[in-house]
Amino acid sequence: MDYLEVPEEELSENENEDDGEKGQDSGLDITDEGNDGETGAETKGDDELKRGWACLPDVCLRQVFSLLRDHDRVKAVLVCHNWHGVMHSPSLWRARSFILSGRVSRTRRSELEKAVCFAQTYGRYLETLEIRFSHPLNSLVTRRLQQTLRTFLTALRKTSGRLRCLTINHMELDRVTWCSSVRSALVCSLAYYLRREGSRLGHLSLRGARFNLAQGLEVLEAVAAAQQHVHLAPRPGITDLDLEDFFSQSLTVFSCLTFPKVMNCFRGLCTLRLNYSCISTELLEALAAGCRSVSGAGTLRTFSIRCHANEPHFQPVWGDAWFRLVRSCPELQVHVTVERILNVEVLGRILLREIPLRSFSLASCYFSEPDWSAKPFLTDLLPCYSGCLQRLSLDLNNSHEYVDEELLDVVLGCPRLIYLKVWAFLDISFLDMLLQKRLERQTTVQTIKVRIYTSKYETEEEDEKLEAVYSRYRQLIDSELHYYIATSYPML
Repeated sequence: MDYLEVPEEELSENENEDDGEKGQDSGLDITDEGNDGETGAETKGDDELKRGWACLPDVCLRQVFSLLRDHDRVKAVLVCHNWHGVMHSPSLWRARSFILSGRVSRTRRSELEKAVCFAQTYGRYLETLEIRFSHPLNSLVTRRLQQTLRTFLTALRKTSGRLRCLTINHMELDRVTWCSSVRSALVCSLAYYLRREGSRLGHLSLRGARFNLAQGLEVLEAVAAAQQHVHLAPRPGITDLDLEDFFSQSLTVFSCLTFPKVMNCFRGLCTLRLNYSCISTELLEALAAGCRSVSGAGTLRTFSIRCHANEPHFQPVWGDAWFRLVRSCPELQVHVTVERILNVEVLGRILLREIPLRSFSLASCYFSEPDWSAKPFLTDLLPCYSGCLQRLSLDLNNSHEYVDEELLDVVLGCPRLIYLKVWAFLDISFLDMLLQKRLERQTTVQTIKVRIYTSKYETEEEDEKLEAVYSRYRQLIDSELHYYIATSYPML
């Protein structure tokens, strides 16, 4: 990837060659008898088209250049001095995405050279940066990844840039290919950069980092330290913080008292994403006290929680802590995603009544327990959120029981529900009744996505029935539903 470092001599030579060619052609009246009467009018039209591109305003050129890939930008910068200047406009280089694999190619420039060259040339314009890691195959690759990230961040820091959004996803440092020394060096480089340059950040995503407890706290403390003086200045601090899978999956983060203290340092958070293994009564109280604006109003509006069966999720969390958080942040909306937790008692400890649940997703991941029943969950837990639930996603392997009536009662009992996604063993009549209720204005669902599981390999009969249902409610679907899909799927 070349970053448009084109020598002026080469640019001048290209322009001189173009001028010479134009000078030779300008005095010719080209007529070819073999072209059925075609004359130099076409050449004149081409010249007018070229002059039209030359006269295009810079704002239009920037819009066009923003859609080009890097190798196309390298070609475009050679056209003329005007395009060369426009290509260096800051607006074209405010957002950048890098994929770091740690691999070496003999035919291409190394990832380190590309990243450092970009940082040195356009780093001062950069506002949104995304770095994605591909899975390293061995320890040598991890060493290259660590060195590349360290050198790139160092070069970026020297530009005195104004980075506002930083995303470094899927480092997955708990993989066996990351030896302890390389992992520690990477964490040290990242923490040092965030401590020095994190004061301007408004969005930070470290999803999938999978730090151990000490390393994760070191990174968070570095960000919190950089954000401390923000509240003494008119600049806002971090408002969007994504820490999903930030710690290793097996860690009981909820038992660490340092984590709530660090999270209390993030003032003005509007959006927060965490795993349920981080949730504790102390954390909720820290968020209630910390997420406040200068005027004292609560700022936290979106709180997304992911809970997996393989993560620690048996910690006691008091409903009073949720109540105080909601009272402190009255606009709070909680989004919960649960994977492979099917026990109703365990779900009841997670889904407390005081939670302002706006969306809920439950996925069995094709995992089934013979004694498990979805009916208590549908009849006892979900109705508690009938006044606030807007989005519901269920993936149930309920081959031993049908829950059509219970599921329909949930939809009808949630007057604010607008999104419904259900993958389960259902009867076709469920979809028919749901659309009929929607036609009668008994529900406000606007998006319906239904996958009907079946134990049969051939689904032609089910597909015909679904097509018949669609035909009966075609006018409703086309006019009032924003999105509708219904399919059958064999589950053998």
